[in-house]
Amino acid sequence: MEHAKNPPVESPYFTAAEAAAYLRLEESTLNAMRWRKEGPNWRKHGGKVVYHRDALDRWSRGRDSDPTVRNEPGANEDGDGARS
Repeated sequence: MEHAKNPPVESPYFTAAEAAAYLRLEESTLNAMRWRKEGPNWRKHGGKVVYHRDALDRWSRGRDSDPTVRNEPGANEDGDGARS
């Protein structure tokens, strides 16, 4: 009698490699950010670092740039493009 394989479990928890791919980062970048306490919130499950999808989304949303601020070459601190 042959045993059927269990279908993969749809999990909201990502490994570091999966989380990095989700965020379009290198895994080494995500790991370095974790050590510097700059990256998304993470957990340990059985000694393995995992990231919850909601934490990744929340962290990414916090990285939104302000569309009213322009960082153009030659722009002064006022952002009007005039040279000081």
